[in-house]
Amino acid sequence: MTSVQTNSAPVKRTRASVLKDKVKIRLALDSAGPEIAAVLKENDIEIPGADWSKCFPSWLIATVDEEVIGVIQVMPGKPTGWLEFLFTKKSAPYKLRVIAFRKLLEQGAGTLKMAGCSYVLGTVEPGNKAFMDILAKYQAINVGSVNLMAWRIPRIQ
Repeated sequence: MTSVQTNSAPVKRTRASVLKDKVKIRLALDSAGPEIAAVLKENDIEIPGADWSKCFPSWLIATVDEEVIGVIQVMPGKPTGWLEFLFTKKSAPYKLRVIAFRKLLEQGAGTLKMAGCSYVLGTVEPGNKAFMDILAKYQAINVGSVNLMAWRIPRIQ
């Protein structure tokens, strides 16, 4: 019998890897609706009269120590799926926001791929060069310009 010895020194973790591990991505339950609305509101997105008590299974959230610091809406379809409302809390530390942003984008795309989507579509605010630069790294292309419109669906009695 041969014995194998290893000199396993402890792995030195970088600050970046520690921060990356702090950001957790998970499916939002309905109870996270008000927190999603708060992140959107902090980013000047308000949808008057929206019922945030029902957000499952359409949203992913990024948390640090159970605090929601980022959100994204994931809408599968075939052949295209949508990723919308990718926002982070402006009050969260910058590095954690960047990590949450990227993790949400990648997990959202992975979720769409698992649902059978072959393309991701999403709107980007005009003039948001930083986001466009990030998307360019993922080989995203501009397929047109849009106005994001909202109207309330009347309750059916």
